[in-house]
Amino acid sequence: MDKRNRYGAILSAAYVAAVIVTVICFALWGFGASPLRSAVSLLAVLAAESAVYFSARLWLRSAARAGGASPALLTGMLIALLYLLAAGAAAAILDGLLELGAFAYAAVQLVLLMVAAILLGTTGLYSWNASAQEGQTADATSSLRRQLEELGEIRQIARAWKRPEAALLAGIVGDLEEQFKYSDPVSDPELRATENLLDQQISLLHDHVSLLLSLLEPSPEWEGDTRGLTDSISATLQRRNRELAALK
Repeated sequence: MDKRNRYGAILSAAYVAAVIVTVICFALWGFGASPLRSAVSLLAVLAAESAVYFSARLWLRSAARAGGASPALLTGMLIALLYLLAAGAAAAILDGLLELGAFAYAAVQLVLLMVAAILLGTTGLYSWNASAQEGQTADATSSLRRQLEELGEIRQIARAWKRPEAALLAGIVGDLEEQFKYSDPVSDPELRATENLLDQQISLLHDHVSLLLSLLEPSPEWEGDTRGLTDSISATLQRRNRELAALK
């Protein structure tokens, strides 16, 4: 069992234990002068405990998936904890001490529940929008990241060439890689054809370099052929950057 499942099991066990203890406590001491008011208190506390539990589960899932919980989810868990404190305080003061009328007391607990639900809903909507924007940004930059990764692999392959020209070959690929590093990382869906062309050209360069390393004696024109491929990729990259600038 991994850490997320283990923590989730501990959290679920704590929630079940809290619900059982709450029900037992109300059964032993809570249903006195006004069973209706006590029932409202019980439902309010159980609702608050459930809000804390589900907020904690969302926080745990987000932290495991993204390497850290988002501020919105942390805010949501804080709101749930505050709601638990408010519902408990209202039960202790308005029900236990002041013995407020059952319907007035139920209205107070309902208002607390509605406020907590609105705040949690707003926080959840904000978190969803933020996640969607992060996903769009990641998709928009995925092409350039992928191309840079492949160029880095090609450069490493070039360095492994068992010939004196290895440094020259790696330098040619490295110069092209630098051009990509200084390009706009955010692409656009309208540039899909250009991005696909870049992917194909880089794959062709990858095959070309791999073929060089497999030959016992490379062609005398290997440097010109390699520069021809990198110049073609560079031209496509410049076209991509011009098209992208025109769309902004």
